[in-house]
Amino acid sequence: MPKSWPQQSPTSPSSIATGPERNVVFLSDAMGIKLNRGTDGLVRVISVADLPPGSPILRKGKIEVGDLVREAGGVDLRRPITVTMWSDTVALIKMAPRPITIIVAKEITAEVANSPRARRNDRFRFQEV
Repeated sequence: MPKSWPQQSPTSPSSIATGPERNVVFLSDAMGIKLNRGTDGLVRVISVADLPPGSPILRKGKIEVGDLVREAGGVDLRRPITVTMWSDTVALIKMAPRPITIIVAKEITAEVANSPRARRNDRFRFQEV
């Protein structure tokens, strides 16, 4: 890992609403997920494999397509990251000893976050990025 991360210039909005954060613990080398760093610099889950009985993939916790990855193996991904940082993060996730914990949260669209129901419910929070 570099001693200091390169300067970032995110193209994402100044804030994003997320649901509660959830821990997902991966116990096997195979994780059964695909992650993507978007043009906004945020990391999202783009694919989650089903876990049929007898699957070599062992994980505890709920992870869904569209979740924002907030932290992976102790690396904070709550702010937009650069391409270089993304490459380092992918290497860390692949090489980290198991179990590895990834923290995810549901991305809440502006319409949902600003709805009267969401304003009454403190489950949603704005995360400044």
